[in-house]
Amino acid sequence: MNQKLSFALLLALFAGCRGIDVSAMHDPKVDFSTIHTFTWLAPLSDSETLVRDQQVLNVVARELTARGLKKVDSGADVQVAVHRTLAGSLNTKGVGYEIRDGRLGTYELQEGTLVVDLVSPSTRHNVWRGTAHGVFRADMLPAEREALLTDVVRDMLADFPPSK
Repeated sequence: MNQKLSFALLLALFAGCRGIDVSAMHDPKVDFSTIHTFTWLAPLSDSETLVRDQQVLNVVARELTARGLKKVDSGADVQVAVHRTLAGSLNTKGVGYEIRDGRLGTYELQEGTLVVDLVSPSTRHNVWRGTAHGVFRADMLPAEREALLTDVVRDMLADFPPSK
């Protein structure tokens, strides 16, 4: 099997069973039909987990926009905060990874959590939260990383806006 084909199969396998658990929850008292706009929640200076990575923020904004929310500079219906944690990395050898030159490749994996919060500007309480937690390859190319982020955020927002 040539390298390009085995890489494509690996990506397909990785995308299908990426080892990332995604969930979402919301405040059942909130009428999401009244939420049409969003802005970013101003970061707290001591927040170590708040995402400042523009690629992640762009994916979240794009997926919220695809669900009918419009990004505004002020006066938004909800404020969005994106947090993540990354826990070390581990080297692993295992069945299912790409074989290079007849050898099983060694890959660095990283474990992480991504949290997307929609916060009411008036009450400062979460009205919706999506979380993703799992293991992913640390050596992903930028395009692969964006594709994975897009899949994860789409999964989070699959049932957004929630119905009453």
